[in-house]
Amino acid sequence: MSLFNRLQNRTRKSTSYDGTLDATEAQHVAIDDLTKTLYVDQTRRNSVAIQQWMAEHRARTGLLYRVEWEPFSDISRRREEIRQTYAGQKGPQETSNTARNQAIGMLKIAAQCRASDVHVLKRKDHTEIQFRIKKTLMVYRELNNTEGEALLVALYRLCSSQDNTIKPLETQDGGITGQILDGTGLENVRLVRGPAYPANDGGGHMELRLQYREKSEGSGALPAGVTLRLPRRPEGELKLASYGFSEDQIDRLKYIATQPSGVLLLTGPTGSGKTTTIYELAKWQARTDPGKRLVGIEQPVEYPMPWAVQLEISNALDSKTAGERFQANLRYSLRMDPDRLIIGEIRDAEVALTTFDAAQTGHGVLSTLHIEDPFEFPTRLQNMNFERLSFRVTCNSSVIRGVVAQRLLPLLCPHCKELWTVNDERMPQRAAQALATWGDTSSTYKIHPGGCSRCQYTGAGSVTSVAEVVETDEELMNDLITKGIAIARRRFRSRPEADTPMVEKAIKLALEGLVDPYTIIREVDKIPSREQVDRDRRIGRAERARAAQDAAALAREEEIA
Repeated sequence: MSLFNRLQNRTRKSTSYDGTLDATEAQHVAIDDLTKTLYVDQTRRNSVAIQQWMAEHRARTGLLYRVEWEPFSDISRRREEIRQTYAGQKGPQETSNTARNQAIGMLKIAAQCRASDVHVLKRKDHTEIQFRIKKTLMVYRELNNTEGEALLVALYRLCSSQDNTIKPLETQDGGITGQILDGTGLENVRLVRGPAYPANDGGGHMELRLQYREKSEGSGALPAGVTLRLPRRPEGELKLASYGFSEDQIDRLKYIATQPSGVLLLTGPTGSGKTTTIYELAKWQARTDPGKRLVGIEQPVEYPMPWAVQLEISNALDSKTAGERFQANLRYSLRMDPDRLIIGEIRDAEVALTTFDAAQTGHGVLSTLHIEDPFEFPTRLQNMNFERLSFRVTCNSSVIRGVVAQRLLPLLCPHCKELWTVNDERMPQRAAQALATWGDTSSTYKIHPGGCSRCQYTGAGSVTSVAEVVETDEELMNDLITKGIAIARRRFRSRPEADTPMVEKAIKLALEGLVDPYTIIREVDKIPSREQVDRDRRIGRAERARAAQDAAALAREEEIA
């Protein structure tokens, strides 16, 4: 039976509008539920009956069907093709019963495998069923999306004590209990579902938490005919080196990203490459450990991640609405059996607090924060809520594992760049003279105004990242709380193992003739003199040495006491 006929049968109960079209108007509409498309005769654009029917269709199904206006001859052809496609197929009741039996059968198999969770992921081109067994997600089956949609509907309709009508664009939850689970060894099943990227193409997710009876026993051996495999690994290699990160920085990022919990913050202004770095790290995580679930909350989705579940905030009319949806999706994501989270931006106190809760309950988090200096993160967070996000709350190295500052600098076009001199009129003399204290500037270049044909008249060949990776520890966090940001920063950067600041990396690139010195003060920071930097490091080392001596003296006093 076609979707058109099913909708007619379903909507006749409406008292305000029966949802049907008379025979004449119905000839001007064709519906393809496989491609989720409404085809309507272009001469019926102003038909009140068709407009009412389309509105009723959207309201009752909640489905996002694309509307195509076509000549009547094409509509007639499509109606015949759809009729032939559905000819001989099972009726809706028979199909529903089959899907219900398949849903119960899947739960039985999951229980026999001793799965703790079941994930049903509806992608753009297929649906994937995964079992979490011994903390690792394994693929059980792949279905086409028609089968996948039927399974999702059947699973949700097994739920009791609530309206079991699926609302595709809303998040819903429920529980499966009672006789339905007889013979499975399960006490109950908790369920959450909702839309996921790409929602406009029918994307969605469902997670089921299996609760076993206390005395239930099972070997966990796979039933006959059942095979499991790890989810597909994303192709490619980690590209951070080609983006400008050093091997040492990449190793630091890998070390932080492999921690079982905690937050890695990417900081910088809009357009500094934070999202790209997060994407590369998330992709690397999925390649090295594909059995972990990543859930992303983003506005909007910039990089599709087929290995993840991405919750997109879209169509928000204002920042307040967007913020509320972001908070709701973040809270909701923690019920989706995630191992890792991507939080597009920590934008307010509620998002920050939920992020820290996630980090403290065994989740790894990648997120961004709009600040200029990586050591300023506690100030930015405290400004969101002075009491609940004070330094003593946020300066915890087991919660915030690392902070990365990042900027993008244009690399000079090698074909048209011009020699730079200390008399550069674009730069304050203080900055130009400070640059000269770092080394020989005879090989330093600047951008050629207007560029050339080789660089599309931009003066730049490409862009590169300059970054500082700060691995937090107890000493740094204690300094931030007790000494303040300036002293904590100075002490940390005086350590021999500390990563060098962004501005020093940018200065090195300028002396090598790769970037224009003017872009350093425009994009990164003021240029300090070499003497000033060396002096700050000497002071920082002396402060740390005195602190170590004081700590040793205190320890001796405690031993004597």
